[in-house]
Amino acid sequence: MLSGAGRSCRYAVAVQELRVFQVGDVRVELRELTLRDQYFGMIEGTPAMHRRFVVRRLEQELASTAGLHVHDLDRIRADAEARTDEWMPRERHQARLTSAWIPPDCRLGGHTELSVVWFQPPSEDPFDRLAAVVEPLDWRTLAVFHPFDPDNY
Repeated sequence: MLSGAGRSCRYAVAVQELRVFQVGDVRVELRELTLRDQYFGMIEGTPAMHRRFVVRRLEQELASTAGLHVHDLDRIRADAEARTDEWMPRERHQARLTSAWIPPDCRLGGHTELSVVWFQPPSEDPFDRLAAVVEPLDWRTLAVFHPFDPDNY
């Protein structure tokens, strides 16, 4: 299902259509994929200024959101500091992934979840890119445990 208009769209993944990825040795399922046009509504600016704003927004998100990983954040920061004249890729993607894996010391039922953010041009396939981005990650250190909640089942 695709929803949204203009600046962002969201793919809500139906249960029958779950895409499975490997994050290290952990099997994870894609639950949601959101794409945003970073430049929608932008009136003026420079590539360097835009990168500084993106870095500031990403750092705020990381500080307030457990279980969030931003792919290539160090490179984005370095480019912002270097005041590069190259524009960032147009699309910002955010994937919400879940796994049945739970920490070994946890006695509660539940699941683990990780959101991954990356940037890419619209011409690239987001599913192939997501597979490449998440494969080397360490799910056990990045993912957040969510206990089973019978009220939301």
